[in-house]
Amino acid sequence: MKQEPSYIIASIYVDLSRPISRYSSYRDTDYAKQILKSQLTSLAIQFASNHSLDGIDEFMGRFHFELPPEPPTNYRQEAEDDAANLVLEYFMDEIVDQLINKGEASADINNDYDNGDGIFHEVITDRSYHMTEAAELLSQLYEYAEEDAGLWEGETDVDRIAEIQAAYTYGNAVWDEFDTLIMNINSLDIDDIKFETAIKCLGLKPDDLDDYEKMEELIETAEETCVEYEENLRERLIEEIKNFWE
Repeated sequence: MKQEPSYIIASIYVDLSRPISRYSSYRDTDYAKQILKSQLTSLAIQFASNHSLDGIDEFMGRFHFELPPEPPTNYRQEAEDDAANLVLEYFMDEIVDQLINKGEASADINNDYDNGDGIFHEVITDRSYHMTEAAELLSQLYEYAEEDAGLWEGETDVDRIAEIQAAYTYGNAVWDEFDTLIMNINSLDIDDIKFETAIKCLGLKPDDLDDYEKMEELIETAEETCVEYEENLRERLIEEIKNFWE
């Protein structure tokens, strides 16, 4: 008995034009193409003759439509995004306060930010992972692997241990990225920003700057006499920080 061929549809775009070519591969040959072309030609001739869809339905029944698995989550990118979110959505005001008052911001979330430890645990660490997700996360973020076995002490389920380790490993990755962001923020020249803000707030022209021997004197004058100085300075610092993500 002649065995009818079967086909697997391999398309660049499937399901609302979602690209899959990056996540799947297939091999095609000219011979297979010619067979398929011949059968399609035959079906077209049959349909033109009898206007019946039976042959087409039978032909389509030999096709297998396959979608590739979803690509794995990029946990490294997610850690970068979550660290940025901590800066922009949770700690921005305190970072600006530290820049104004101390000249630099702190990367110590636990001790230098109001409820920093609680926010970090709730937003970052306290997430659940399936075993496959935990394995993928630990594979991608291996250099941040949590090694404190006390965090899962008493737990005997291997899957649960992996999930706990993944949660704290992800927290380590986000913490490291947050530290990098704070280092970048601290690269801002705060004195220059204060100086430029003071000039603008006082409405000075370049020729007027001869009246001030020191930058600190002009800034102090703006702090004492310009009502809008602090607000303008905060807005400028927030703008400079956000520019890191432009």
